[in-house]
Amino acid sequence: MSGRGWRQRLVCLGWLFLGGLIPHGLAVAAEAPEVSALARCEEGFVAHPEGSETAMCFFREAQAPARREEARRRLRGLLASYPDRPWLMLVLGHLEMLSEPRLAEASYRSAALAFRRLEDAEGEVMAGINLRNVLGVLGRTEEAHTWVQRVGEVARASGNAQLQVRALILEAAELSDLGQDLGRAYRLLKRAEALAFPGGSDGVKKQLLTPLASVSANLGRFDEALDAYARLAELARSTHDVGTEARVRFAFANLALRRGEERPELGGRPELLRLAREALAAAKNAGSKAFEAQSLRLVAELLGDSPEERSEAEGHLERCLDLARDAGLPERRIACLWTRAERLAGVDAAAAERDADAALALAAEHDNPRYLASAWRARSMVAFRTKPLPEALRQAERALDAVEVLRQLQKDASSQAELFSGWANDYHRLAGRTLEAGETSALPSREALERAFAVSERLRARTLFEALVASRALVSAEDTPERQESRAGVLRDLSATQRRLLEKELSASERTRLLGELQELERREHELRPTPRHAEVRFASLAQTERGLGPGEALLVFLVGAVQDLQGVPAGGAWVLAVTREGTRAYRLPERARLRPAVALLSGLIERRDGSEAGAATALYAQLLAPALRELPPGVSRLLFVPDGPLHDLAFAALRERADGPPLIARYELALVPSASLLHHWRQRAVRPPGGEALVLADPDRGAAATAVASARGGVFGEMANLGSLPEARREGHTVEDSLEDTVVRPRLLVGAAASEQALKASRLEDVRILHVAAHAVVDVDAPERSALVLAPGAEQEDGLLQPREITGLGLGDALVVLSSCQGASGTLLAGEGVLSLARAFFEARARAVVASLWPLRDAEAAWLLERYYRHLASGQGVSQALRSAQREAWEDGQPAAAWAGLGVMGDAALVPVPSNEAKAARPGGTALGLMLGGGALGLYALTGWWRRARKGPRADTTRGAG
Repeated sequence: MSGRGWRQRLVCLGWLFLGGLIPHGLAVAAEAPEVSALARCEEGFVAHPEGSETAMCFFREAQAPARREEARRRLRGLLASYPDRPWLMLVLGHLEMLSEPRLAEASYRSAALAFRRLEDAEGEVMAGINLRNVLGVLGRTEEAHTWVQRVGEVARASGNAQLQVRALILEAAELSDLGQDLGRAYRLLKRAEALAFPGGSDGVKKQLLTPLASVSANLGRFDEALDAYARLAELARSTHDVGTEARVRFAFANLALRRGEERPELGGRPELLRLAREALAAAKNAGSKAFEAQSLRLVAELLGDSPEERSEAEGHLERCLDLARDAGLPERRIACLWTRAERLAGVDAAAAERDADAALALAAEHDNPRYLASAWRARSMVAFRTKPLPEALRQAERALDAVEVLRQLQKDASSQAELFSGWANDYHRLAGRTLEAGETSALPSREALERAFAVSERLRARTLFEALVASRALVSAEDTPERQESRAGVLRDLSATQRRLLEKELSASERTRLLGELQELERREHELRPTPRHAEVRFASLAQTERGLGPGEALLVFLVGAVQDLQGVPAGGAWVLAVTREGTRAYRLPERARLRPAVALLSGLIERRDGSEAGAATALYAQLLAPALRELPPGVSRLLFVPDGPLHDLAFAALRERADGPPLIARYELALVPSASLLHHWRQRAVRPPGGEALVLADPDRGAAATAVASARGGVFGEMANLGSLPEARREGHTVEDSLEDTVVRPRLLVGAAASEQALKASRLEDVRILHVAAHAVVDVDAPERSALVLAPGAEQEDGLLQPREITGLGLGDALVVLSSCQGASGTLLAGEGVLSLARAFFEARARAVVASLWPLRDAEAAWLLERYYRHLASGQGVSQALRSAQREAWEDGQPAAAWAGLGVMGDAALVPVPSNEAKAARPGGTALGLMLGGGALGLYALTGWWRRARKGPRADTTRGAG
């Protein structure tokens, strides 16, 4: 198979393979209109020339390509008789855009200027939008931007909601087309969606749903992309719109291809090829050159290497290039060039390199970061087939530099992470191929390790690392006092709206209205957030990481990629780097597709609580750890894991060398770290003096809402009004208080109404060493920023929901965060970045470690484990040492793995929050702040959420939280 496999990650939408997107009733072919239909359009216009409807008749009747020349002839004739009717010129531009986009520029420009003279806001907006789109296709971005601004001004001045929708779509489209700030583009489109549905016209809805699906998919929001395209497909069916059908069918095929890339399946390519051919047929039927070019390229990429398929692919790519050239579509031409280059790489190296260089030159000519990232990646893929491996690796590194430029154009951390996740496979490929070069002596082994490690660090938890580094920088000049006050006002409005949503008696219509209001407030709050000045980010090098580890520590860095991509091209494979002070070694692992079900199987067997997980735990130990652990230096007692992909969900503590042998925690302390650079960052922090306060919040009283004793600590946003009190949580608070009473950390217990959001925010958190919160929590996987710790309000302006946007501003320092919840692994997992959830906010608030569980713990078992954990912590043990001690005691006591293996440490395992009397003056870790969110507080392990059950007593069948 040739060296192809590139997907236009921003140009061509990424989709999950899901059946049923295209309804069975969606037409594949449209009947050609009668010859007299266009004549009737002309007659209708002559009878009523003043409006847009009769002019649009020509566009509707000329959807079939065979009718377009006649339609253009009749329109030109009418324009000669009615030169003051710009709707005719606009519709002429529409028809030209279908076949020859370059010709449409003059028509749209003339129409826009004529509408301006007539002070026709609707017409100018329509013409301006289309003119901007043509200019964008032609690469004239500055001129296109002036029309984006003009359309926005006209739409806002008109007061017409539908025109404002169109202007918002246009602004978002500009950001998306250039790969800039996709997060803002998404928020603009969601704002437009609230205006367009349900009362907007079909045309407005179609125009909105297409970019909404595109941006959602490019940000990894596949469920939302699917929903948008499903609605678009239904509109296409109901309006017999063959052009929209072509768009949907292409997106569906491309989504299936994206799904196939992430999880390749044997025999999957023929089905993808079938979908691509259907998209090509729909594009031809619609007469859309743009979608025909895209579909031709997609079919060519999926064709095999037999003589017949090679010949077909060559013909498709020639046609693709001709269409792109004739229609003035540089983006399509670039894509066709790199696809041909990748197909030729295995048979004609010189021709492949010419095409790859031409694609790169064309991308550079248009100075579009999105084009450049895509073209550089294609150039590197060709180099892997045509150049010596060291040269190919250098080109692949250059391709990642282009991706970094695209990433930096995103203005907020969430859109950076979401966009970046779509390129994770490229980092896996480069790191894996670099390690292979070290195995084959194409590179010196040490150099290969250093370069692969550097690629890994560029991928890992980037937005979190950059946020922590940037927190030391000054805020930007745009963060004025006026802007700060505006944000504070929006936050007050958010709290008020959420207080209303927490009311028990709320009608469905009122809830819907309030949720819409909440969405708009969230968008405004996001826009008003302070933007830190970009600080220089320096990733930890391999040598730096080796020197920074303790003599008893080993860092195991996982890179869980695929062995081959969908087309059979080497994709880097899966590896683990074992890093110690004495050096680093690399070991091969099973690929991602094999590890994912194995991890899920282990979790399921542990849940059975009958010991049946022993075999699965032994198998994963052998696959992931055995070779590396056998060759670790003597004296290593702490393992620090940098997880990747499915390993974020793995209970490492349960792994064992033999089915009848002890678990891993019998031999080692364990912890997870998001990246080596973050570990280095935490350990470079200044030492704080010992002493301080332990603030304990337990069983918050929400007043009228707490009308019953809750059996679970959890729920979803709409159910929070029904959460009851947690009297058993008070005992948990007293346990923390008693354990710390004789230490240098002074406990302070707040319960009931005193355990409030206001009290927490008003506390001097810089003096707090331990914060323990025993309360309800909620996790919203679809909208992580609505996840919250549920406290008492404590003040009229508070809603009692401590959410990420508030947690990040708490001003913690070197914090140990121990969180608990009943929902295992909550949050959105983004490749490279990890799982996004509440723990992320605590790290941004300068937490230094997080302790939490992967699954619900039974109440008696959790109490047993936590009491011992606190006992060891209070004696001066570090966070991972204390947990290992407690877990080992649980295992020795005969408790099942489900009772202790899910609990783990994330962050700096060496942190000692409560120094012993002997070591408190000397132990560096003992001076750090500890943050303990226990009991029913929301916890996240590996950036995830989990629930603990409310304490019901010693019964083993009672669990903590709503499981």
